[in-house]
Amino acid sequence: MKTIFNTLFIVCVLACLALVSCKDEMEYSNSGVSPATLVGPEEGATVELFNSDVATLDFTWEAANTAGAPYYQIVFYAANRATELYRIAPVERQLQVSVQHKTLNAVAGLAGIAPNTAGDVYWAVATVKGAIEDISATRKLTLQSYQAFDDLPVNLYVTGAATEGGADVTAAPKFRSNGSGTYEIYTELKAGTGFYFTNRNTSGSGRNFTATDDFVVETSGAPDAPLTVPTTGVYAITLNFITGAAIVTPITNVRYFVPNTDTYTPMAYDGRGKWSLHVALGNLTSSSNQYKFVANVGGTDRSWGCNTQNGQGNPPQILEGDYFYVYQNAHSTGSAEGARYSYRYMTDLSNQEIDLTLDMSSDNDHYTHVVNAGDLTVYPVEQLNAPAENASVALSKVAGSSLTFSWQPSSGTGPTPKYDVVFYSDAEGANEIGAAPADNGNYEAAATVLHSALETVAAAAGIPAEETGNVWWSVRTAVLNQSEVATIPPRKLTITRLPGIPAEMYITGVASEAGDVLANAIAMTKTADGIFEIYTMLTSGTYYFVDRISGAPRQFSVAGRTAIQEGGTISAANNAVYKIVLNFNTDVAAYKEITEVGIWPCSDQKVLIPLTYSANGVWSVVSYTTGAANTDWGNARYKIRMNSSEGETWWVTVNGTDSPPGSDPYPSYFYMRETSAYTQWEDKWKINGEFGDATFDASVTLNASGPYTHLITRK
Repeated sequence: MKTIFNTLFIVCVLACLALVSCKDEMEYSNSGVSPATLVGPEEGATVELFNSDVATLDFTWEAANTAGAPYYQIVFYAANRATELYRIAPVERQLQVSVQHKTLNAVAGLAGIAPNTAGDVYWAVATVKGAIEDISATRKLTLQSYQAFDDLPVNLYVTGAATEGGADVTAAPKFRSNGSGTYEIYTELKAGTGFYFTNRNTSGSGRNFTATDDFVVETSGAPDAPLTVPTTGVYAITLNFITGAAIVTPITNVRYFVPNTDTYTPMAYDGRGKWSLHVALGNLTSSSNQYKFVANVGGTDRSWGCNTQNGQGNPPQILEGDYFYVYQNAHSTGSAEGARYSYRYMTDLSNQEIDLTLDMSSDNDHYTHVVNAGDLTVYPVEQLNAPAENASVALSKVAGSSLTFSWQPSSGTGPTPKYDVVFYSDAEGANEIGAAPADNGNYEAAATVLHSALETVAAAAGIPAEETGNVWWSVRTAVLNQSEVATIPPRKLTITRLPGIPAEMYITGVASEAGDVLANAIAMTKTADGIFEIYTMLTSGTYYFVDRISGAPRQFSVAGRTAIQEGGTISAANNAVYKIVLNFNTDVAAYKEITEVGIWPCSDQKVLIPLTYSANGVWSVVSYTTGAANTDWGNARYKIRMNSSEGETWWVTVNGTDSPPGSDPYPSYFYMRETSAYTQWEDKWKINGEFGDATFDASVTLNASGPYTHLITRK
């Protein structure tokens, strides 16, 4: 029985083992060891390789000037002279070794040299004494490679008593083919019994293969001495029929990794290249929804995750597809590890129990994993409780006025469904005009709907202000991205609307920036039906609000800066810039005085470029020069800080980005939203270049001309 481990010491094969680097023309100062001197092949030699068991190339060297009896290893490097590809070891006390062309052809393949083409590798000799080694100078060697097998197998299987299918070839596990001569499988092998490879999983004749000295060999019938492994366990077997290389790597300790809690949970091997784990998920609305897999591959931890180094920025929309593909990457335990190559769960899976399956089998087109959340069938609501059919409601402006809708929860198992109350303008439920979320994050079988929201629904149904009309309501049930409306007909609700809420709003008067000419009144930004806001300067005198800038507009004022009333004017107490919000759904106004707006680099954590208010909600600066950067790695990331009578807030990106805008950015790159939640690095922008020792033009625009935005230009 032949064991295919330890016949060659392979430091790096097919990116599964750790890389070891060296430096050309470098000697190590380890005590008692010195480098050997290379003799042949000479620098830059070219060798045409032949697919023959007797074709060899002699490598020779002079003995190292070292006390005792060291042994030597031939070491091969990629063309960068830094990436170790392969070692032939040990060669005790010998100063020459004959290397088969088959071995050199495999080395060429590891160096990325395509079949039937020439490419460069570098070779050196390591002098080894105990745990100490010294590497000689390197020499270039040009290899003309060949294709190890002209006739590639269509399919490939592993069979034998040591395999998961046993000696029954019809049950043999199947390799995955990459379509260009490389076959790979993750499978369990038993120690003490043998295995080999075949191109058919049916009885009768077929092509059989084994491995000799880590190279693929075709045999006539089942091999006389099948391969064995020293320890029962899961292995990755890679056979390259182009280069002839055969690699068997132990896969141990496959774990589920949650970066937020830095926890590793072992997964159970289910057979046929699949691992599984039952997971009870918590609240997934924060970074806790990140996860990936970590496996020990040949003694080195590897990340089995997505193909994006920074991790997936958004959760998937459905529980299938290429989002779940698994790629093998380096694994680090540093502080940034949490984001690297990680996936995200849908937040809809919060507080659910799921079954994870890591699938490294040949059953799919790609290595992948499966998130099984149970029964994903949507069971629609079958009973509406309140309000009753033909109920009526007269809407009120009193703050907090609401109407409660309730229903019987959906039946069925699987993820907890979410609900929305949906409103229609017709009894058949054909024309949806609005929706309101259920309580408790959409999970309750009830929804508290404010009168202000019902006002919006009634307006969408075409009911005039202060008049009475009908809408119809039902309940929509959603499980992940699927939804169904209740199986029973919608219920009728009669609504008496509030007095007319303005569709537009403007500020005017001598204390306003535009003066008291009605046609020049400044538009306020409509943020929702009945809600308007403006960033503006007020000076001495009076001002008021109007719903149009021609004809005979409705005029509004604010008593005590809190209560909206029709008619009247307001006296400005001092010259200042304000944010004013008018909510006509509740007749409540809010003011805050703006005292500072500036560019806030994330690394500085302070305003670096102060902006000056000009007019119409615009703050700006021209040709502002900054000092040196406060970090040695620069500071391109930034937000915008605003200080006001209510404290500090930050304006951050609407469209999450981690890249600079470039020379021709979309306008939406600069769109902004305000938040009081402080974070140093989240939801930031980047400038082109860095903030240190530079001159800038910058502006912030908060007015009704379009989305709130800004612009910063490094001159």
